[in-house]
Formats: sequence, structure tokens, C-alpha cells
Amino acid sequence: MRIGLVEFLLILAIASLTIGPQVALFVDRWMRRANRANARAARRRAEYAAQMAVERDALLKRFRTASTVFGVCILLALVYALVFRPIDTPPQAYDAPAVRQDTGAAQTALAADHKGTLDLGEYQGVDCIRTQDGLVYAAAYDGAALKKRTSDLVRTDGGHDAAILSVDGELTGFAFDGSGDLWLSILTPGGGSLCRAAHDSWGTAVEQVVTQIDGAPLGAVSAVEAAPDGRIYFAVAASASASAADGLESTLRTELLAHTGTGCVYVYDPAARTVQKVLGGVAGASGLALSRDGSTLFVADLGNRCVWSAAADARDLTAGGKNCQSFVSGLPGYPGALAMDADGTLYIGYRWARSSWLEKNADSTLLRGIALRAGRNLQEKLFSLPADAPCAEAVDTADGSWKRTVSSKGAGGVTALCPVESRLYLGLAGSEKVRSANL
Repeated sequence: MRIGLVEFLLILAIASLTIGPQVALFVDRWMRRANRANARAARRRAEYAAQMAVERDALLKRFRTASTVFGVCILLALVYALVFRPIDTPPQAYDAPAVRQDTGAAQTALAADHKGTLDLGEYQGVDCIRTQDGLVYAAAYDGAALKKRTSDLVRTDGGHDAAILSVDGELTGFAFDGSGDLWLSILTPGGGSLCRAAHDSWGTAVEQVVTQIDGAPLGAVSAVEAAPDGRIYFAVAASASASAADGLESTLRTELLAHTGTGCVYVYDPAARTVQKVLGGVAGASGLALSRDGSTLFVADLGNRCVWSAAADARDLTAGGKNCQSFVSGLPGYPGALAMDADGTLYIGYRWARSSWLEKNADSTLLRGIALRAGRNLQEKLFSLPADAPCAEAVDTADGSWKRTVSSKGAGGVTALCPVESRLYLGLAGSEKVRSANL
């Protein structure tokens, strides 16, 4: 039996009228349930998103609060560290020294060829240079920390060098007396000491001669000179103790910023075994020199940028007071090592360049106190030696005329110097070589 088109359409119409309402009702219920499920899911997602937003906002708020508290704590700690933290050497107000005009002295540059240098091998720096019997002696040290530092006295003839004596600590200076004995100024974390090594016991034993002054430990000894009559002069840079990391340099840098004026020069009489104060009130006694006859003492004053002169047999003088006047002043840098030539020429080495910021704030103990607390890196930027700054000068002690200026060409500050015939040998900060300049 065949179903025609009309019959098929009638069957569809009857089916739709019979089951269509149930199908439509089923679809409607299914769509409603689906919509309700979607709505519930949407509400749950919205509630979850809202909850996450609330939690995120709370977390961000806590983080911002913690960050603010942390930042305030860091700021307070920084303010305390730079302004209120106690320091061993509180700065003192002072009057900045004047600036000297150009002297018109002859200009000399450091030698650049190998003939103008003395290579000391593995050593990292030189604190003192002397000449004796045609040989050059240098106090050189090795090691990064003063606690572990061992200094050697190195002898060289320009081609060969040998360590003839070793000491624990920093050998800041040495001098030969008339009998050939060697006098040493040694600095350790425990304090300074004046020592003697007999010429027949080099490399075996060093005798401590002076370790205290009036019951107090000797401060940062910086230089030593032997007079023709046998007396030994030695300088104490400042009363502040030396840092274990930097030794003498740390003491001098601290005194430069603090300007306590506690540097002194003493004299030791080996015959009487007595110590007497020659000069006090020096703002960093960084160098000594004696006239050839031993009658006049010259003292480098770091902070006042001058060199004091006084009779060697005077006692209990004050820098700038009666019987102690400035021999040269207004120097272009902060003087350190001094050396006297046979013809009466005084050589002055500049450890650092003059800091305009420091002297502009000479009356501000607050700002200089911040620089003291800030540490070595900032301080080095204040006192770096420019490439065009003089590293040494020579002045005639007879008439006060300036004879020569030695330019550094960026070689660094001078820690030691010694004239030998027609050449001036210089030890430079952080250098393993002894440089020279023609005179």
C-alpha cells in the first residue's frame, strides 16, 4: 500500500496535534532547567569572582601596608645610620684653610717607561721609601685586611728585590739611625707601636720600644724620623683607632672628615728611654721630615693643608701656636709623606686632592657626620685625585721658594716619596710599583 503525499501530510498533522504539546512541554521544561542551571553557574562564577576580587583587594591592601611599613623602617634605619648612629669620632667645626695661588714652579710628570719604575712583585702598596748605601728600601704590604696583613721591608737595586724583614700589621714608616739600627712605626688593630730592629737581627726579631703614652695605647702611628743625635721622632696621626680594614688610610680619612686636631708628634730618647711630646693639635699628623742638621722638624698637617715647622728640641708645642708656625700653607691637596733632600729641599706628597665640598662644609658637623657614617666608597669619591692635580711638590727650606711640581696623570695619591740623586721615587695608593720623576 502506497502512502500518498496527502496521506503523509495528514499523518504528520495528526502526530503533531497528538504528541506535539508533550514535546513542546518537554523542550520547554528542559530549556528552563538549563537556563536555571546556567543562571546558578553564572551566579556562582560572579560570587567567586567577587570573592576573589575582595581577597585580591585585601591582599593588595596588606601588601601596600607592609610595603609602606617596610619603606618607613628602611627610611628610619637610613636616617639613624646616617644622622643619629653614634660614631667613634664626632666631627668638629673648623675654619677652612685658604687656597694658595700658582707658584710658578717647574712642572715634571711621572716617568712612564720601565726605567722609571721599581717593580715590587706581588705587593699591593707602599707606605714608606728610604735610601741607604745606594739601595732603595720600601715598606710594602700584602693582604686585603689589616688583621691578616703582613708588611715587608723590601730592598731593591732596581733589578733585584728581597724582603729583609717582615712584621705583623702595617709598616707605616721606617728610618735608619746613625748606628745602622732600623726604627719602625707599626700599626695593628690593637694600636700602634714604635719598634727597633738591630742591624744584625733583620728578619729575626723586632723589639717594641713604645706602645703607650701616659698609660694609653699608642694611636695610629704614621711616620718616624731619626735625628743625627740619636733621638727618634714619630707621629701619631690622630687619637682615633685605626679601622681593621684600612689601617692608616682609614684613620687619616676619618680625621680629614672629623677634624679633631688630635694628631701629635713625640720624641723618644734611646739613651734616657723617655718619651716626650713635641707637638700637638695637628689635624692629621701624616708625615715627618728633619732638616739635615736635625735642628728643625717639619710636620705635614692633613686637614689644615699645611706643613708646620718647629725647633726639634722644643717640647709641648701646639700647631699654629707660639714657636710653631706654618712653613707652607694653602697647599693644593692634603699633604701626607714628607722627605728632605741633601740640599735642603722639602718634598711634599699629596695623599688626596682638596675637596671643595668638605671645606665648604667645614662648619657643618651634621653633613660631615653623614659622610663619616656613609663609609669608604662615598668618602673616596670626595677625595679622589684628579688626573690634572699635582701629586707632589718641592720647596726650598732656605728661602721658601717653590722649585718643582710633579703631576700625577691620574696615577693616584702619594703614600711615600724619597729623593735619590736626580730622581724622586714615589709610592702610590694601591700600586705595586714604585714610580719616579726626574728632578
